[in-house]
Amino acid sequence: MKSGDEAAAAELYEKLSSKVFGFCMNRVKLKSEAEDLTQEIFLKLVFNIDQFDDKKGNFLVWFWQLSRNAVIDSYRKQKDLTFSDVANEDGEFDHPANVNVQESTERNMALAKVKDFIKSLKPEEQELFELRFVADLPYREIANLLKRPEGNLRVAANRLRQKIKELV
Repeated sequence: MKSGDEAAAAELYEKLSSKVFGFCMNRVKLKSEAEDLTQEIFLKLVFNIDQFDDKKGNFLVWFWQLSRNAVIDSYRKQKDLTFSDVANEDGEFDHPANVNVQESTERNMALAKVKDFIKSLKPEEQELFELRFVADLPYREIANLLKRPEGNLRVAANRLRQKIKELV
């Protein structure tokens, strides 16, 4: 990709886009914002690929750091959002007309339970949850990204699994 290979860029997008979207969705909560942020991350990748030096580190660690920083930047920008920024011109949120209300309600209740669980975690646990269970990164890459021992991360992830099992 760094040498201008479009096929390599497309393959990279194919492999990472769903993980990046999940990572973003877990942070920003609105699908449209997560989609926009995912696009923004891949644009940043294209514009900043020359800054990556494979002699200094692993690409995936560098990429996830870039993604993480983009999410943080987005969060900082969102602090200034008002209700009118996310509502339509009638002051209501847009909903598709053919939504099954019962399914939607059940899904929203399950999602609320997961969100409450994530909020109950310490910030470092939330970050590990997102990197390991949402982005599905290997422990080695998470250890490089967070600058923590891989063994400690495995123990912390197992504790998170236990908390999840207790929730279910």
